Amino acid sequence: MRTGRIICSYLVVLWTILAFQPVLSARYDTDTSSTGSKFSSDDTVKRKTPSIFHRPAKKSPEAQWEYANSLLARGKQKAAMKEYRDLVYQWHTSSNAPAAQLAYARILYDRNDYRTAFDEYQYLIENFAGQFPYDEALDKQFRIANYLMEAKRMKFLFFPGFSIQEQAMPLFEKIVKNAPGWKNSAEAQYNIGLINENKSEYAAAIQAYNNVFYKFPASDKVADASFRKAYCLYLMANKAPCDENLCRQALSALAGFIGDYPRHGSARKAKEYRDILDDRLLKMYYDRAVFYDKTPGKAKSAQMAYEDFLNKFPLSEPAGKARERVDVLKKQIADAEALQKEKERAEALKKEKVKK
Repeated sequence: MRTGRIICSYLVVLWTILAFQPVLSARYDTDTSSTGSKFSSDDTVKRKTPSIFHRPAKKSPEAQWEYANSLLARGKQKAAMKEYRDLVYQWHTSSNAPAAQLAYARILYDRNDYRTAFDEYQYLIENFAGQFPYDEALDKQFRIANYLMEAKRMKFLFFPGFSIQEQAMPLFEKIVKNAPGWKNSAEAQYNIGLINENKSEYAAAIQAYNNVFYKFPASDKVADASFRKAYCLYLMANKAPCDENLCRQALSALAGFIGDYPRHGSARKAKEYRDILDDRLLKMYYDRAVFYDKTPGKAKSAQMAYEDFLNKFPLSEPAGKARERVDVLKKQIADAEALQKEKERAEALKKEKVKK
């Protein structure tokens, strides 16, 4: 009886999570947060201007700056955050505005309002270039994107939760766009590929990995990207097992990775995938030859298919049988051609007699 109650409770919890998941997760898909900052990753944030909703407590940017600092020093983080923000809205061109915007973004980050913090660091980058520690802003944005990439939502008891990686992807894209020469931009580009790969969007993942090669050729992520690209092609080939062209693309990518990085940690796996595809391609070529061989009137096509197979897989297990079939088919074709010539000669003689 007790076991039955536990099972019923489990089912109720599971149903509740599945039923309310869209509602609960909607908060993570919205464009605004509780602080009112738009969580934008693609569009430039609109410039802040004076507003009745952002009235500073003091009459000058200098006094407002000092006041906000005093609030922060007394541990009134939320109040300080508001005053820093209002300073930027009211006196956007003042010398205090960049520092206030930075302080505002820092507090948001410290309060774990990561999505809004990303946007406010982005606002800093777009509006106050050269007036703040650039590396700090990029580093915080990178940390936020990584957090979203790894975070799980809806965790409950033994439920692992739901990934929200797709929210991290546009943030990594923004980081790469902000600073293509930054120390972690190659990893950001690589992570774009990983997220697409995890979503089974392999073509997009391959393009992202290609961008690692082209944009960051000296990065230590190039080898990893080379393997991930080859692996995506391998998965695509598995989804279309009769696609010879795709199989060859995957084989080429795997062979290139193995040749370039023979000591890489994924080299053994790459060899396993290569061998699987080699066997598949071998079977594809051999089965094609057998198909022609069993089709009446296709002896010549069968011979050519077997010879093509032998040219590509001369040391394979079916090679011996393929050679035997080539010899048999050659004799059959030669006999058929000789018989045809004999028939043609007899027909010609018959016509000549008729004329006489």
